[in-house]
Amino acid sequence: MMVTEKITMDKLNIVLNGKVVSGFKGESILQLAKRYGIEIPTLCNDERLEPYSSCFLCVVEVEGMRGLQPACSTKIVEGMKVTTDNEKIRSSRKSALELLVSNHYADCIAPCKLTCPAGVDVQGYIALIDKGKYKEVVGLIKQTNPFPAICGRVCVRPCELACRRNLLEDVGVGIDYLKRYATDKEFESGDIYIPSAKLNTGKNISIIGAGPGGLTAAYYLALEGHNIDVYEAQKHPGGMLRYGIPPYRLPNDVIDREVKCITDFGVKIYYEKKLGENLSYQDLKSKYDALILSIGSQSGSRIGCENDNAGNVLSGIDFLRNMEITGQHYDFTGKKVAVIGGGNTAMDCCRTAARCGAEKTYIIYRRTEKEMPANPIEIHESRLEGVEYMFLTAPGKVNVDEKGCLKSLTCFKMQLGEPDASGRRRPVKVDNSEFEIELDYILAAIGQKTNVNFIDNINNNSDEKLILNKWGDIEANKITLQTSIKSIFAAGDSVTGPATLIEAIAQGRKAAGSCHQFVMGLPVTGEKFEFISRKDNFKKQVSEDYVGRFREQEREEMPTLDPKERKNFNEVELGYDDKQAAGETERCLECGCAANFICDLKKYCTEYNVDQKKYSGEFKNHDVNFSHPFIEIDNNKCILCSRCVRICREIVGANALGLVNRGFETFVAPGMKNSLLKTDCESCGMCISACPTGAISENVIFKPGPYELDSFDTICNYCSVGCEITLHHKNGFYMKVTGKNGVVNTDGNICRFPKFGYNYLNDKKRILKPLLKTNGKFAEISFEKAYEIICEKIKSVMPDENVFFAGARLSNEELYLIQKFARAAVKTNNVSSFHYLGRENGYADICKSNVPFSQIKNANKIYLVGSEINYENAVVGYMINDAKLKNNTKIELVTDNENSRMIKKVDRVLFVKSYYYFIKALNHYILSNMLENRMFINDKVKGFDSYKKSLLEEDFNSILNKSGVFFEKRLVDFANDYNNTMNAIIVFSERHISSDAAKEIRNLALITGKLGKTSGGIICLKEKNNSQGLFDMGIMPSSSVGGRSILDPALITEMKKLWIIKKLPENVDNDLYSSIQNNKIKNLFIFGEDPLGCAVDKEKIRNLINRTNFRLVQDFFMTETAETADLILPASFQFESGGSYSNAQKFVVTYDMQREPLIEKRIFGQLTDLMSKFGVINKFDFSHDITMEIAALLKKLPDDVEGTSFNLEYTEKSNCNRMFNYGCDNLIKIFEEYFNSKLNL
Repeated sequence: MMVTEKITMDKLNIVLNGKVVSGFKGESILQLAKRYGIEIPTLCNDERLEPYSSCFLCVVEVEGMRGLQPACSTKIVEGMKVTTDNEKIRSSRKSALELLVSNHYADCIAPCKLTCPAGVDVQGYIALIDKGKYKEVVGLIKQTNPFPAICGRVCVRPCELACRRNLLEDVGVGIDYLKRYATDKEFESGDIYIPSAKLNTGKNISIIGAGPGGLTAAYYLALEGHNIDVYEAQKHPGGMLRYGIPPYRLPNDVIDREVKCITDFGVKIYYEKKLGENLSYQDLKSKYDALILSIGSQSGSRIGCENDNAGNVLSGIDFLRNMEITGQHYDFTGKKVAVIGGGNTAMDCCRTAARCGAEKTYIIYRRTEKEMPANPIEIHESRLEGVEYMFLTAPGKVNVDEKGCLKSLTCFKMQLGEPDASGRRRPVKVDNSEFEIELDYILAAIGQKTNVNFIDNINNNSDEKLILNKWGDIEANKITLQTSIKSIFAAGDSVTGPATLIEAIAQGRKAAGSCHQFVMGLPVTGEKFEFISRKDNFKKQVSEDYVGRFREQEREEMPTLDPKERKNFNEVELGYDDKQAAGETERCLECGCAANFICDLKKYCTEYNVDQKKYSGEFKNHDVNFSHPFIEIDNNKCILCSRCVRICREIVGANALGLVNRGFETFVAPGMKNSLLKTDCESCGMCISACPTGAISENVIFKPGPYELDSFDTICNYCSVGCEITLHHKNGFYMKVTGKNGVVNTDGNICRFPKFGYNYLNDKKRILKPLLKTNGKFAEISFEKAYEIICEKIKSVMPDENVFFAGARLSNEELYLIQKFARAAVKTNNVSSFHYLGRENGYADICKSNVPFSQIKNANKIYLVGSEINYENAVVGYMINDAKLKNNTKIELVTDNENSRMIKKVDRVLFVKSYYYFIKALNHYILSNMLENRMFINDKVKGFDSYKKSLLEEDFNSILNKSGVFFEKRLVDFANDYNNTMNAIIVFSERHISSDAAKEIRNLALITGKLGKTSGGIICLKEKNNSQGLFDMGIMPSSSVGGRSILDPALITEMKKLWIIKKLPENVDNDLYSSIQNNKIKNLFIFGEDPLGCAVDKEKIRNLINRTNFRLVQDFFMTETAETADLILPASFQFESGGSYSNAQKFVVTYDMQREPLIEKRIFGQLTDLMSKFGVINKFDFSHDITMEIAALLKKLPDDVEGTSFNLEYTEKSNCNRMFNYGCDNLIKIFEEYFNSKLNL
């Protein structure tokens, strides 16, 4: 399917970036560079499609050619000299990217994260909370902030001010409330996030100050593998967290547990160590490779009026600190206390004063409440606690008594004038407005200063000098925080002056990054540039952009202590409960792009240092199209590469998307600008796989994050094609599936089943333990107890009164063990699958000599007989459509469905009533007119004369009439067309074709000499991923591994030897349905099937199941069949065990164990345990060991060489007896019902 198929093996010599390399004729410069490991950026190119050359990002310089050339469409020629990277090329690529993003009205990252000084991924962790992944929440937050539980309580929340929920309800998402909720849940669970550090570097770094900035730096440097010592002046860690924030807001145990996470990581903290007093820079310089200064602004400011040094006039920060240091609370009983200031420290002081018994507590603030920098919630809570506010009031003079202590405070009224540097209106004194208020204490909370009395100790012991700025703070590079002494970095208040907790954390992490670069001998550059597209770069966001587009939802209130109970320092905010947290997560608008971590546009814009505003001007603002339940279209992110349009046309063949309008007005839209639901869209998701930006993405049922996901490869467990897929997850929560370039799906294409059918992996209703039904209800039991019950039931009846049914979704290894358990342990051949029950054995050999999928492209004509291939086995459908488009291969559909969704995709349609009689009529016509291929028949086919005689004895007109083809000429034309076409392939599906009809299709291919020919013959598509494995692994009463007769003496000898047993069962019951119906079966064991849930006639199957005495079901979930069971065993997902499937072409596709199972015993472990109870010993540690035993058995059997000879088999009548839908698999049933309900099919 890939365009590389046009490449020949003729070698060419090319000079690529000054080196002579070998290329191939027909190869593009882009393909050549990729083979040699040279990345050329491209956005419009997709290896599955022909070059498009629209983005002009892949331009390169070719000697002798005018201008730069697109590497994707420029073919190499002998002697070509190509340069892929120089200043001219980079400038051109940068301009191309800047033009693209000038009309990219989209947010890479949500404003909450952009506003957070530490860059905490708010949108990401809210999405994880929504999934109940609390440990992962903490892990994500700690990527940029090591104090989530602390910040969840006391952060000033700039993120909430930036939250776009404010544009809907005037109040942002409760971001910090959710952070606190998740961190508390993680702590309560005991499953604590523990990061992993890099190998020890041997570098030693000291940090001064165990406050939030210093501890943050310590944490991130320890992660880098460095040895970290922290020196703290106080007796305990936390800095202003402990000594400046009262415990009713931030309990000390919360501080201690988060600091412990850092010290547990190897960081050492030395207490009561003050730089310049009992700690010398000279000693530090000799012991450490670098030093970080993180000294908080812990000195309080005076209120700035006459007598402000009077007795009982205290610094607010000293007031708070002294209580923490001494452990003693001030006694303000009956006292009047005024707090001067309007910030969060003022709030802490006034609320603490109230808890110390103050009769009256005032806040005196010179502006209005609107201008107060304090958190509005703190203001609200303080009022509930009795605090009174005096706005537009300023202190004028402290009046003292004869002892020099505070007696009263003279204040004057203020009015607001013009805005000052902070943007707030400047307060101006109102003349003659003085008044006096009696007070016992004043707490000054109008600001803090940094104490840098250690400066001389450093400068006297260093050739370089530490420099202070005009405010007395340490001078440091704003990007790197490196000071004038290269080995010293500074962070937090010591650099910025008094700042917030989250700003100190951000500074600590920034200093750590630069310090790491320094000690490792790297250039000290600070954080790397990251391109971020922002809607705000185009226009300010206003309410009109959101009202009506999003559902309004009020914020969840934080539960708090009753104000009457707040006479102590117990924590006031009690935290969200589960329901509140769930409600608040729903309020997140998910502003950031779900493709943020995988977007090619962002990747290249970052690499080329792109400025989004370079070509600012007119832009398009499209509404996001959510009308399709699985696919969302955001044209704001579209770069018009047309990959989605082209893949829908060239590969899928649906033509559901197109480019609308021209020039700057162009956008991608479904046909006629309708919803995708009103087009021929097949909901396959291939458009999503082609998009390089996230303009077309999956419309998921959960919050998508985004996050950086983990991934692993496995095999799709839906249909029989055997596609390799990649599952992407966040610690076990599966978030998307993509295709992998596999052995079968070589170009990585996948269909709707894996693309949208993975949600069952996240289903919390999965069965994880054995369940025993007692008095009509299931209760968990141990595996050992379950084994005991199973053994007792089996041994209580005759061996042949047990029957074992195995599902077609199980691996070859699991199927093998099921039949081994039945035959070696239980001593019965009663092994089957409901999937094929009642459909006889016509499908068993039908896959022999099938046309390889890779040969489809060379067919002259393809006949689809009884196949809705675009929905049932779509990847093969893509191959067929590709052949039609590129090689003009003709496609004819034979169908009994007048509403077939394939009609629009083929060249010709023939409607029939019966596939069986249609094919039989073709065979009759060919033989009666002696049009058969005699040479092929004589050489390859057995039973021809007998088959011909039997068939020609039937009346042709009767067969033709039953087929539903009312014009004989139409059938004759079809027969001659098929017979005379050199490379003709018949593709059919077992879902629609009975086993006898399948035999007749095979007969047709034999008598015309097409079976087994290159690009000619048949392709039989099965319903389930391992339908063929049922036959290959002996899940039939009469056959064993390899499809050999179970009564074959050679097979019996080898099985006994390999299994180390003396006896195998001899009875063969080929009609197990009748045996159950006639009450001959007592115990029914069902592995991986849901016959009741998938039954065409439920009552018939219910009655059948109920005829047995004991029923065991092994499955993932509580299916309808499982509900009828007496005992249920849990089942492992395929990637929890590893194994193999046999695809529709008998090709064995393998997959590894990728995740530890959530259940105690994997499927194969349960089966080997059970066998051991019967004396059958297996030594299997991994599924691969089982594969080796299967191979050993097959190796001992005589070869069955395909293609040497074929048997014609006459059939008397159609045996269409389909008893179960969905391949008898609950997973397909769940997905199909969900898929169809969403699409209203």
